[in-house]
Amino acid sequence: MNIFVWFMLISTVASVILLIYAIASHNSERSFFLILSSICTFLYVSGYLLEIISPTLDSAFMAVRVQKMGSPFFVLLNYLFIRDVYGEKRFSPRAYGLLFAIPVVNLFTAQAFPLVRLHYTRIEYFYNGLIANCQGDPGPVSYLAIAYSFVFVFLSLRRIIRHLKGTGRLQRNQSLCLLLSLLFPLFVNIYHNLSLDHLRLDLNPFAVSISQGLLLYSVRRQNLLNVVPLARAQVIEFMVDAFIVYDKDFRLLDANQAARALYPELNDLGPGEIMEKVKALEGERELRLEIDGTIRFYKITRTDILKNGKNNAVCLVFHDITDKENELKKLYGKATFDPLMNIYNRATFFDQAHFMLSCNKAKRCSYALLMIDLDNFKVVNDTYGHSCGDIVLKTIAVMVKGHFHENDVPGRYGGEEIVVLLENIPVRKLHAVVEKLRINIENRSISYQGKELKVTVSIGMTYSPAGNAHSLKDMLIQADSALYKAKNKGRNQIYFYDE
Repeated sequence: MNIFVWFMLISTVASVILLIYAIASHNSERSFFLILSSICTFLYVSGYLLEIISPTLDSAFMAVRVQKMGSPFFVLLNYLFIRDVYGEKRFSPRAYGLLFAIPVVNLFTAQAFPLVRLHYTRIEYFYNGLIANCQGDPGPVSYLAIAYSFVFVFLSLRRIIRHLKGTGRLQRNQSLCLLLSLLFPLFVNIYHNLSLDHLRLDLNPFAVSISQGLLLYSVRRQNLLNVVPLARAQVIEFMVDAFIVYDKDFRLLDANQAARALYPELNDLGPGEIMEKVKALEGERELRLEIDGTIRFYKITRTDILKNGKNNAVCLVFHDITDKENELKKLYGKATFDPLMNIYNRATFFDQAHFMLSCNKAKRCSYALLMIDLDNFKVVNDTYGHSCGDIVLKTIAVMVKGHFHENDVPGRYGGEEIVVLLENIPVRKLHAVVEKLRINIENRSISYQGKELKVTVSIGMTYSPAGNAHSLKDMLIQADSALYKAKNKGRNQIYFYDE
């Protein structure tokens, strides 16, 4: 075995070691493209080793096919790895498809020779007793692939040079290592392409191995995959608050575990894909969500991420304020609801009723007002005590509240009187609905200290048809007058003001 073969054998072994090390670094989110690049390096280097020891054209070209499984992707994968290192957002799946289109065409046209002569127009076999070469005349796809590779070399250089300026010592050293890993195979490739010697040792595979070695040296010695940005990302990943980053077109860029728990559909979205629910959050500052049967409240903090003075992306942080909201809800309840009956207190009833009767749709709606009074309630208090009276009031309030619609407004008017404002109930049904409530109360037994009590109510009601200028004051007067007549007629009955 001559020195040239030993040289490439060592490079092949080195590429295997580099590949194993790259795979061992898979826990880092930035290692994905490095692993793919290392695989391509192994295919390229091992394929070239097979080429230089091939005894025939067929075996040499088979080795070239192995090389072409890796070499078309090497530059692009390194470019994507460099983007990851510098924390740039990843492309969408569609964009990746477009980026890899030319390398894939390069791969298949090389494999399809001689049936397709777009990568090579012809090939020749050379051997001088030491090494073999399979030389091919490049076709249009080959020239396109070379140009495409140089574009991404330029883009990679641009990013590296930009980060060499104005950064800390560690980042400068990392960028310098990235720069060397890019320039070394570039210069070797230029030298190789300018050489006119048909039978020569191709140093490109060796240069690519050196390039990968420099990258993995930086990973090992300079903490390339686990620098401060990654530590910061881990803090964000495991923080309690949900964290979502998206671009101006609502394409997802990043989301932590808390956000994925909040929106499970994020687990099925990749970076660059549009998240529809983000659109719905535009302009929102608070969020109410039901999670596992529990209502939770979140305060949304929006931060615009600027680049060169322009809004480049948006960061949303969801802070759980459920405990605070529940506390405010308790305070609101104390200020809004009657503590005994758990319906609106007098002041809140007036506020809610005035709002309902003066809103934009009020003119198109009809309204009914009921005034409900317990018959002989003083006798209940005097006979059984105020504790029993409280139980009776609570029971009647629950029955009244449950009898009508959620958007109707019940309130404690005073003492044992309850008022209810009903919206859009047909006048022909009003009497039957209210009569059913009266009968239900009459038939209800209320237990107190082993005794069963029964109470009755008198109800006065009035009706304001659609198109009227609804007046709460007038309706209260009318309902009170109707209640008075119901009492005078013997109690335990309803009376309609218009009767």
